[in-house]
Amino acid sequence: MARIAVTGFRGLPASWGGVEHYCEELYSRLAARGHDITIYARTPYVAGDIRSYRGMKIVRLPTIDRTGLEAFVHTLLSLFHIVKINPDIVHICSQGPCLLSWIPRLLRPKMRVFFTCHGLDWQRKKWSRLASMIIHLGEVFSSIFPHYCITVSRELQKYYEAHYGVHAYHIPGGVRKMERRAPDIIRKFALSGKDYFLFVGRLVPEKRIDDLIKAYVLKERRSRLVIVGDAAGTDGYTASLKAMAGGRDSIVFAGYQYGSNLEEFFSNARAFVTASELEGLPLTLLEALSYGLPCMASDIPPHEEILEYQPDLIFPTGQLDTLSGLMDRLDEMPDGELAEFGKCAMAILDKHYNWNDIAYANERLYQESLEDVGH
Repeated sequence: MARIAVTGFRGLPASWGGVEHYCEELYSRLAARGHDITIYARTPYVAGDIRSYRGMKIVRLPTIDRTGLEAFVHTLLSLFHIVKINPDIVHICSQGPCLLSWIPRLLRPKMRVFFTCHGLDWQRKKWSRLASMIIHLGEVFSSIFPHYCITVSRELQKYYEAHYGVHAYHIPGGVRKMERRAPDIIRKFALSGKDYFLFVGRLVPEKRIDDLIKAYVLKERRSRLVIVGDAAGTDGYTASLKAMAGGRDSIVFAGYQYGSNLEEFFSNARAFVTASELEGLPLTLLEALSYGLPCMASDIPPHEEILEYQPDLIFPTGQLDTLSGLMDRLDEMPDGELAEFGKCAMAILDKHYNWNDIAYANERLYQESLEDVGH
């Protein structure tokens, strides 16, 4: 069994973004298989009394609470700690932290260095030009220093191979079987079930939530638009979205929702909708499918990769009239037709996005890497 240290994200238990949920599902399964897993967490995101979680050790280290420095400082501290305890494998989970991927290569030559790309982080609009350039340098380093590069989508795999000549392994994220919940919390928002379109995610410009609102208000609708999420260093953008909604009762800003509350929002939605222009592998889209929801999605490659079985619900990015027309269609769709979408979704998820299969694929690569150095 391998000793594996994981860094480059906020930490566990997951209560924030897609990378955190990905790591929780993957590494809890590897811990259950007998691997020694150490997760490095940033102090602002994980309570001080948490030392272990779902079979994984949790090491909390401080950082600087400032956009652009938070990830760098925490990764630096965690890598020096990792060099000290000398596990078999260190796995870095994002592009920016790979700026420091040379540290274990230099100080622990036998340690295997892994990297997983969840998206082209330097393209995110929240970054200044300087920050974007630094993160892009992290991308370059991610193609040089890690022994193994993993991407969560085929599009990212093609990107690394085309731009850097790197052989990248495609291992997607997955989705667990979700528990369906009856309406309860959602009633506080005057929702009852099958009466709203749902978006879940951070309120950042590349998600194009403004497109959802603009398309939605083009006409009167029976279903409401529910936006679950909040700002992520983007308070100005979030304020502009609320101004755009104009105080309409039909548009609900529900803030961040977690655990059983979030499950309830998914369980009772009529359909899921995302207009994003930039994704790696959107786990919220996979979650929506796991609840059997029809999914309206922009035509970026990661969405098309997942929704190949229902291409008629994909719309050209930024085309509000087409999105509005899909909202019309789903507003009027009979329950039987909605259920058919759910059956197709379950089959696709079980075949391509099963977490147990994903954990096994990662485990195989870890074992292969250790055989290379004679562990």
